Amino acid sequence: MVDPLSSIAAPRPITPIAPIAVPGAPADPVEGFAALLKDAMGQVQKTQEAAATATTDFATGKTSDVAGTMIAVERANITLQLMLQIRTELLQAYQEIQRMQA
Repeated sequence: MVDPLSSIAAPRPITPIAPIAVPGAPADPVEGFAALLKDAMGQVQKTQEAAATATTDFATGKTSDVAGTMIAVERANITLQLMLQIRTELLQAYQEIQRMQA
């Protein structure tokens, strides 16, 4: 009788898979995340400044575009609220990691 296990070859060593290089992506993911947050904060700042400029222009009579002023103010409000939500989620994730390590 033939041994059924004799036909099974020895396992080959596993070769590691090389990471996929994304064009334009930073080599260090931490730096990429930090740059992403910094860019987002800059965008929030720009929308806040645009809203302030639109409000000042409307108040001084440089423009009579009420709709444009309100859109700029609401855009600034929404971007700020989004950034605050992201901050809250990041803090909750950090706290959860701290609880898991304790």
